[in-house]
Parts: sequence; structure tokens; C-alpha cells
Amino acid sequence: MNNFYERSGERGNVLFLILIAVALFAALSYAVTQSTRSGGGSTEREQALLGSSTMTQYPTALRTSVIRMILGGVGVEQIFFNPPSDFTGQPTDQLVFHPAGGGATFQQSAADVMVGSSQGTWFYNANFEVPEIGITDDAGGSGADLIAFLPGVNAAVCQRVNDELNIDTSGCTTEPVDGVGQADVTEANIIDLQDDTYIFPTTNQEDLDCTGGTAYTGQATGCFYEPDLAQYVFYSVLLER
Repeated sequence: MNNFYERSGERGNVLFLILIAVALFAALSYAVTQSTRSGGGSTEREQALLGSSTMTQYPTALRTSVIRMILGGVGVEQIFFNPPSDFTGQPTDQLVFHPAGGGATFQQSAADVMVGSSQGTWFYNANFEVPEIGITDDAGGSGADLIAFLPGVNAAVCQRVNDELNIDTSGCTTEPVDGVGQADVTEANIIDLQDDTYIFPTTNQEDLDCTGGTAYTGQATGCFYEPDLAQYVFYSVLLER
């Protein structure tokens, strides 16, 4: 008889523990659900943060490749960003994406950082100088910074980049979305160069800054709105000059 009562008590204790576990699981599920519902915007912010982090890592890798090439004796005016499909006719040690050159991986941007959720194309040129990055430009173009541009990023990612970098665009004349300044630059100078074009022109370069302000002065990385393209453009300086 004692054994019977003891076993009945054990079964009761186990049942009680199971009920507590179920209640705790239900409470946890409810808390997560409520958090998700009330923080719908936070999910979007987290996605923007993840996307911006992924986007900024690629230029960092390219910068390493460019510096490696320069240390290896390649002049800055001899660096080319030809895609693998356009390696023919170029000295391999001057190609950023060639194993004998910079050894960088040629790739498009992730789709989740772009408007329309399709992969974006990177462009590289020395048509601009970012104020207070490198030296002052002169008639020979020696102040031109080598910059990677990614046009067509979505607004949330663009905002997140500037927020993370503490870029204050409050003094900019136009802000299509909060935290993103409109840059007074020429569209044609951004969409330039993914071939064997000479990347360091011999004319004066445009300043890259927001209209009416200095939000991007001294900022080697940032995101702006280009009105001619009607797109948000991410930029990252690969080589200051």
C-alpha cells in the first residue's frame, strides 16, 4: 500500500511540473508574440542594420586589396576594376579582381539592401574628392579619392548607415528621408567605371558633400540621395589622395 501511495504522489508531482512547464512556455510565446507585434519597426531596423553591415564589409576588403597592390609596386593610376569577363588585354597585376593582382572577389551587392530586392552593381572611380579626406584637389587631379559607389540602395539601409556613422545631415538643404542628405554631384560621374577606363582623370574633381551643408566632410563612408538618379547612393573611400 505504501508503494502505491508513493507512486501516486510521484505521478502527481510530475504532472504538476509538466503543467508549470506548459504555462511557462505559453507565457514565453505570448511575450515573444507581443514583442514582435509592438516592435514591427524594430524588426525592420534590425534588418537594415544587418544589411548595412554586410554592405560596408565589401569595400573594406577591396581597400585591403588596393593597398596590397600599391605596396607591391603598382601605381595608383594603374589600378583597374575590370570584371573577370573583361580581363583580356590588361596587365594582370593591375587588376583588382585578378588573382595575380589584388585577388579581390568580384561580386554584386546583396539583394536585400537594394530597392526592388535585386542585386546591385558597384562602380569605382576617382571623379570625386571627399572634403577633408586626403589632400586638397588641384588642377592635376591629385586630390581625387578612389571611391566605391553603390547606387540604388533602399532608404532604410541608407538611413541606418548614416545613423551608425553619426553623420548629421540636419544642415543639408534637402533630406528626402530623415538622416539622408541630398548630394550636389553629377550623375554621370557616379555611374562610371567598371571597365578599363582610366580611373584618375586629369581634371579637377567634384566635391562630394550634401547640398547646402557639410554632412559628408571628413566622412570616408556614408550614404546620400542623388536627385538626377532619384536613388540613394552608398559610398566608401577605398584610397584617400
